[in-house]
Order: sequence, then C-alpha cells, then structure tokens
Amino acid sequence: MTRPVPIQVYVSPELADRVRKVAERHDMTVSAWLRALLSRACDEQELALQHNTSITRILRMMVFARVGIDGLLAGHADPTLRDRIYKVYRRQCAAIGLPSTATEGGRDEAQSR
Repeated sequence: MTRPVPIQVYVSPELADRVRKVAERHDMTVSAWLRALLSRACDEQELALQHNTSITRILRMMVFARVGIDGLLAGHADPTLRDRIYKVYRRQCAAIGLPSTATEGGRDEAQSR
C-alpha cells in the first residue's frame, strides 16, 4: 500500500470545529471523513460531466429528428397534415401540463410548400 499524500488546507476555526464534530458523529477521523467527502465530490463531478455530454448528444439527435419530421410534413401531399399534427401536439402538451409555443416542434425550421 502506498503512503497517503498530505494535502494542506486552511479553514476558519468555526469550519474546523464543524468538520471535527461531523467526523466524530460518523465515528471517523477527520482525515477519513474528508477523504470520503473529497472522493465523493470528485466522483459526482465526473458523473455530472458524463451526464452533460449525454444530454448534449440527445438534444442534437432530437433537433435533427424534429427538423427532419417537420421537413417531411411540409412536403407531404396532404397540405393540411402538418397543421393537424401541430394541433394534436399542442393538445397533448396541454394534457400533460407542458407549455407549447409556436416555435416548438420544429415548425419554424421548415417552410411550408
């Protein structure tokens, strides 16, 4: 086992007292409690970065799908289909409590023919 590396940090006397009390309540040394806290904070930060990357990928795919579907609707032989679908979309959004605006759903991305 490798020897632990000390990290020095300066805190106020009040914070030092709080840290000691919390570590004691958990039946841990201050060093063990801080190690656990720092490890968890680092893990959570890595998880948040992965989460943000996944959300960005999903958003890009949704935008592509939205624009593609709206383009297909705009070019459909039935010129009323696109408007009917948007009416249903607005009703379904209202039914589940989501606001719908005129620009949602990709309607502004493709021009009607």
